[in-house]
Amino acid sequence: MTQQQEQIKSRGTGVPEPKPGRPPAFVVTAAGEEVALDESGQARAQFTVTNASGEALKGRLLAKPRKPAKPEWFSVAGESIRDFAPDATEQVVVQLGVPKGSRPGTYRFRLDAVSEADPDEVFTEGPFVAFKVAPPTEPKKRFPWWIPVAVGAAILLSVVGALAFLVLRDDEPNPAAVPAVISMSASAANSTLSSAGFTVTTRSEAVSDPDKNGHVQSQDPAAGTVPAPGSPVTITVGRMSLVPSVIGRIEATAKTMLSDADLRTTVRFVGKDIEVEDPPRDLKVLDQDPPAGTLQEPRTVETITLGPAVPVPDVRGRELAEAELILWYAGIVDIEHLPPNLPLPPAEPGLRARLGPWIVVGEGGNAIVKSQSPAPGTRMPHGSTVEIRATIDF
Repeated sequence: MTQQQEQIKSRGTGVPEPKPGRPPAFVVTAAGEEVALDESGQARAQFTVTNASGEALKGRLLAKPRKPAKPEWFSVAGESIRDFAPDATEQVVVQLGVPKGSRPGTYRFRLDAVSEADPDEVFTEGPFVAFKVAPPTEPKKRFPWWIPVAVGAAILLSVVGALAFLVLRDDEPNPAAVPAVISMSASAANSTLSSAGFTVTTRSEAVSDPDKNGHVQSQDPAAGTVPAPGSPVTITVGRMSLVPSVIGRIEATAKTMLSDADLRTTVRFVGKDIEVEDPPRDLKVLDQDPPAGTLQEPRTVETITLGPAVPVPDVRGRELAEAELILWYAGIVDIEHLPPNLPLPPAEPGLRARLGPWIVVGEGGNAIVKSQSPAPGTRMPHGSTVEIRATIDF
């Protein structure tokens, strides 16, 4: 059975099948394809889990056996729920404990990484790792005492001869060359380099081409280099930002969500002449560009369109009656100074005026606005109230 068939067959382990076209949120690699049980049936399997989503995630680590292996044989060492910063890598150990008397044969298991917040959408299945359960050995008959002595002497002579050969020979073993991993997926590159005996360090790089997202853009040392065995190899993996959906969010929440996705934000407002069917959506996001769910280069500017709003005019220094009219027609009539023939007052005012504490003067004259709240230029929903304070002469 091929590895792809094994992965298809393993869908019954509780992890949903990933949707096509979506890049993996985590990259899971194994230190080797097989681990060996000791005499007591114990073993430790090393895995590396990397957050490749470009955003902070809380991930749950799950050891998933393939039948007939039993779930109680496996456990994740340490915390099974961990916080992953963007591009962070965690070393994970799965402990095996196979009880004596288990059926002999070859068994397999894998390590999955699942988002704690969205396990049905954000998850990654790791590669399978095999282990063998050997059949029980029958007790051997006791040999005469002289046989072990003779064997020991023969082994000693062999060891001495081998040491002499190693000391006197001139040739040295050829170290392995660094394999080429550019254009591979991060998971495949990790597996290839680990299998060649190298340790892997991963860093990310912003890219604008979706075909480069999650794939190796460069490696150091270069392919063909022959460093010391076990040397580190750094791979640079392309990263793009997945645009979140912010439709229906207030401006502050939308900006936070886009910033967390490493995107910048610009804001525009629709005019009052554009009808909003759902009044509670006023000053909430009605549209976004680029659309949600698309991959964009990090730091791309996302334009969000907010529902209708009125910029508060500056009525400081105006007579009280004039200031009230200016606020009433705000967003409806564009006026620097009130025109001589105003249109009929709208049924719904642009903004309402509320008179705050008065400042009483005794020198005569008209009531003049001295201050207002909120400040001029603030955008508010239609019909909002602006508090004005004026000098009042009695």
